Amino acid sequence: MLRRIAVRSYRIGRFIGYFVYELIASNVIVAWEIITPRSGLSPVIIAMPLRSRTRGERTLFVGVVTLTPGTLSLDLRDEPGTVYIHGMHARDVDRFRTRLHYLEDLLLAAWRPVGPSGQAGPALDRGATAAGPSGGMSVPSLPPAPETPSADDGNGSADGDSGTNGNAPSTEEGRR
Repeated sequence: MLRRIAVRSYRIGRFIGYFVYELIASNVIVAWEIITPRSGLSPVIIAMPLRSRTRGERTLFVGVVTLTPGTLSLDLRDEPGTVYIHGMHARDVDRFRTRLHYLEDLLLAAWRPVGPSGQAGPALDRGATAAGPSGGMSVPSLPPAPETPSADDGNGSADGDSGTNGNAPSTEEGRR
């Protein structure tokens, strides 16, 4: 029991630390963009497949992305789990996508309960590591997601609609 509390606390602390770092860094970048006369914008829209399994996990991730200056969640699709994200400063689209996947991994590790084996971290199978998307040590995979609700999840929407209007970009990546 004590081990589970320690692992969960570590996961939550790591997520909060990384999110605060991203929040501060994004604020500095956006502020610099405002006070300098030249444009450093590299806007991109990406379709990001989600590892999140439940509506709550997806909603939480979309909220975290939207809270970060310079990023905005545009649309969330349930089947398959995909979110369309606009990034203002995404010169390197692969790095932008890797950072978002790493943020999702940390969020899921903090959000999901610790399994009986005490699995201690997110699956970082996308080239990211425990120290972040740029380097560091590897960690074990995430615990399995809770069972996915049936087509009628109790909110009156039997078709799995996420509440969006369906007007998402038609391409995976669109530049400018």
